[in-house]
Amino acid sequence: MAATFDDGILKIYSVENASKPGKKPEESLHHKLSSYFGFEKVGLTRYYKAKGADDQADESVHMYQDRSISTKDICVLEDGLQYKILQAQHQEDDDGIRITVLSLERIGKKYAITDS
Repeated sequence: MAATFDDGILKIYSVENASKPGKKPEESLHHKLSSYFGFEKVGLTRYYKAKGADDQADESVHMYQDRSISTKDICVLEDGLQYKILQAQHQEDDDGIRITVLSLERIGKKYAITDS
């Protein structure tokens, strides 16, 4: 199936120390990139594979390929919820378009965003 990118715009953030020198480290999010995305179905295999690694795959999305994304980054969807990136898979859709599929786990701790 060909990927569509009409579910909205996601933002990828890197987690960085935003505290003043000599102060207690305080992590915040620094904007890395924005991209159109589409939702994917979280299949049973993906769901149980995440469970086996003590993770929970809450969402799965695809976007145009970007190899700079890592599992150290945070994804924020349009509803403002923040997600840890469990896995970034770089592949091609049925039309040969290079995409990145992100498996996401919603996080309880909400990071401050230092820039948009």
